Amino acid sequence: MSLRSDFKADLILLLTAFIWGLAFVYQRSGMDHIGPVTFTFGRFLIGALAILPIWFLMEKPKKIFAFNKTNRNAALLGLVLTSGMLLQQWGMVYTTAGRAGFLTGIYLVFVPVIGLLFRNKTEWPTWVGIGLALFGLFFLSQIDSDEFFVGDLLVLGSSLLFALHIIFTGIIANDTSPFRLIFVQFSIATVITGAMIPIFEVWDWQGILDAGVALLYVGILSSGLGFCLQVVGQRTAPASHSAIILSFESVFAAFCGWWLLDEYLTGPELLGCGLILAGGLVSQLKILLKQSPGEPIMHPPGVN
Repeated sequence: MSLRSDFKADLILLLTAFIWGLAFVYQRSGMDHIGPVTFTFGRFLIGALAILPIWFLMEKPKKIFAFNKTNRNAALLGLVLTSGMLLQQWGMVYTTAGRAGFLTGIYLVFVPVIGLLFRNKTEWPTWVGIGLALFGLFFLSQIDSDEFFVGDLLVLGSSLLFALHIIFTGIIANDTSPFRLIFVQFSIATVITGAMIPIFEVWDWQGILDAGVALLYVGILSSGLGFCLQVVGQRTAPASHSAIILSFESVFAAFCGWWLLDEYLTGPELLGCGLILAGGLVSQLKILLKQSPGEPIMHPPGVN
């Protein structure tokens, strides 16, 4: 692979990380107008509509929905993804975009730990990463507001679900098209969150219109375009570059929260964020060194 193509792939992945990081700002600002369930419904609906033409352009599928094992597995993944997104969105009612971005990134540590249940060997970098992340959480949780603490726990729970999503996606990913996999998940999530709206919230057309920019961003750019850019970038980029660059989603989330929402982190909280990010990277170190160039890094298709 030439230096030019390597640099181009890195720029694509960096743009992907920025798109996902900025999404945390829109997730938070969008809820100034509508509730977390309505916002999640709008995100999945727009995301499904955005990915559909790309899917037809790339693969020209003969059937969209079919009652088979592949779509059934994708639907089950959709349940996990929906649960994770709802927890994340509810958590962001009580915490900042930057903190949510860093806490979501802990899935990098959760994945190998949960893998122990599947009898996957865990290397020493994983345990070092866990230790760093735990210290990071200690510093990050030095806050006065109970509401912030609740929000952090909700986002942390979503990170655990995203880790499960990654593991199960890795098991079935080779059985189907990635576009089918994400479209079915988005469709299932749209139905579930749509059914939840009358139970937990009140439908508000004016609020939806006011949150329109945020919904369009997370639906089209963060979910649709972000996923496609990730696929294109990882076709040529070495795996180690991909993981490191995509992990800057957390950094961009904190930066955009400060830039656009006037959110700030104290010294101890910044130290905690740094330790969490370091823990995620260290936990993947040995895996990254073993992977060959161009091998994709698992990342939750369509999250932030």
